[in-house]
Amino acid sequence: MVRNFPGAPVGRNVSSITLVGMSAAPLELVYAPYRLLFKRPFGTAHGLRDGTDCVFVRLRRGGFAGYGEATLPPYLSETLSSVIQGFKNHDLKLELNGIKGAKTWRPNVGSMATRAALSMAYYDLITKEKGISFSTEYLGLRGIRNEALAMVTLGLTELADVQAALSELPATEVLKVKLSGVGDVHYVKEVLRFDGRKLFVDANQGWETVEHALAVVDVIGDRLVGIEQPFRKDRWDLHGELQRRTSVPVYGDESIQGPEDLERSAGIFGGVNIKLMKCGGLDVAAEMAVRARELGMRVMLGCMSESSLGCGAMAQLSPLADVVDLDGPWLLANDPFEGLVLDEGRLRCTGTSGFGVRPVQGWDPGWIPIVA
Repeated sequence: MVRNFPGAPVGRNVSSITLVGMSAAPLELVYAPYRLLFKRPFGTAHGLRDGTDCVFVRLRRGGFAGYGEATLPPYLSETLSSVIQGFKNHDLKLELNGIKGAKTWRPNVGSMATRAALSMAYYDLITKEKGISFSTEYLGLRGIRNEALAMVTLGLTELADVQAALSELPATEVLKVKLSGVGDVHYVKEVLRFDGRKLFVDANQGWETVEHALAVVDVIGDRLVGIEQPFRKDRWDLHGELQRRTSVPVYGDESIQGPEDLERSAGIFGGVNIKLMKCGGLDVAAEMAVRARELGMRVMLGCMSESSLGCGAMAQLSPLADVVDLDGPWLLANDPFEGLVLDEGRLRCTGTSGFGVRPVQGWDPGWIPIVA
């Protein structure tokens, strides 16, 4: 059943929210390329990889610093070079020098990942300056109970290693299982044998027929809570047919990149997977979550293997979601941020201002100045 959120202030444009007393001091922007490494190779229908390239940014004003993250799995068109070039854009420097005490900032850059990182850093900074939480005070979600089911992901794994891989994952209400389109029914049966959680399956566009999808649905039964992007992103016809033939919500991921795709997805997809690197930032993500509700769709908050920073930022929208797939920190061996925890099956950030996460003490990635 789709949940409703009556009177949630986030339904209005984020830029209308007022924060008084912002500092007019100049902003210092620095960046640092980084590679997030998985504890074990992570497999999806896109292939196997050992980590993810990313770029961290830091916005500092006076004694406060806000952090942002652009994480770039290889299936995205954006790269380290294109994101860094976006940071070095001359117009961006002028824009930064002009905002000073602005209450909000919507960076005028073409790259979604660059925009996501910059806006993340800015919202983290200004809410730290005011000593308030981004979720409860800035977005106005205080009093809306977080009932979103938290998931962790089992990447494509050799059958002989399934039990060991499952043992390394934290306890959650839902287990997300990556599938490839080859041997899925047998693989799912093996997972069911070792794990008693509800399942959410993600084919990453790897399936070709509705019959294949329904065979997986049948073997999982009432433990299945969602199906993510089973077919190619342009096969809206297959997604619509599958959704008509099953009561399990079919969530669009690659098919729904931003607000425009969301508008035409109602009646085809039962839900949407919103990701910062796709839509371009927390402001857009919040607006998409509210709009999805208006369209009668379920909301999933996803990640692209971000650290505790990117996942902690997205977790601020959890009160607007049905399921959250923000498990990047539990898959990483070198997470440079901390403060995102699982608490009785719900994601929670332990800090009291900003996004509630912080750099690991002593972490210095070698910051490179952009604007000073």
